[in-house]
Amino acid sequence: MTDEKKLLINLKNGRGGSLEKAIKLYTPYVCTVIYNIVGSGMSKEDVEEAVSDVFVSLWRHAGDLDAEKGSVRSYLGVIARNCAKNRMRNARTFEEYDETLADERGTEEIAEERERRRMLISLIQKLGEPDSEIFMRYYFYDEKISKISAVTGICGSKIKTKLSRCRGKMKILLRENGINGELRDGRYGNEQTAS
Repeated sequence: MTDEKKLLINLKNGRGGSLEKAIKLYTPYVCTVIYNIVGSGMSKEDVEEAVSDVFVSLWRHAGDLDAEKGSVRSYLGVIARNCAKNRMRNARTFEEYDETLADERGTEEIAEERERRRMLISLIQKLGEPDSEIFMRYYFYDEKISKISAVTGICGSKIKTKLSRCRGKMKILLRENGINGELRDGRYGNEQTAS
C-alpha cells in the first residue's frame, strides 16, 4: 500500500495527525492550483485563506473519500479548483479590491503586474507535469529538493537535472515572449545551481 493511500485511509478514518501530514505534503500543490486559477486576482492573504479552506473541506468530507476512485492529491486538486473559482466569482462582485490597489499603485502598474504574472504562470505550465510542479515548488515556495523528492517520488538528482532544464526552457520561453533579464537570482536571469 502506498503512503498516499495510507494517508487517504487515515483521513477517511479521522486518525489524528493525518490532516497535518496532508497539509505539510500538499500545501504547495494546493497553492499552485489556486494561483493558476486566480493569478494576481487575489491578495497573498486571500490565497492563504483559500488554501486553509481547501484543507478544512478535505477534513469535513474525509468520510466520503474513496481510495479506489482517487488519491489525496486528486481530491485536493478538485477542492482547490472549486474553491478558487468560487472565490473569483465572489471577488467579481466586489470592486473594492481594485479600488484599494488603485489607491496604493497606479491602475496601469497593477494591470502590467497582473499580465506579467499571468504570462509567467502560463509559461511555467508549458513545462508540463511534473516539471511545472517541481519548478513552482522550488522557485515559488522555496521547498528543499529533499521535500520535493519525498512528495513527488522523484529522486533528488533527477529533480536537480529537471530544474536545470526547466531554467533553460524558461529563459527561452521568456525571451520568445519579450521578457529579457527578469529572472534574477535564479528565481525569476542569473543561472544558479539548484541545491
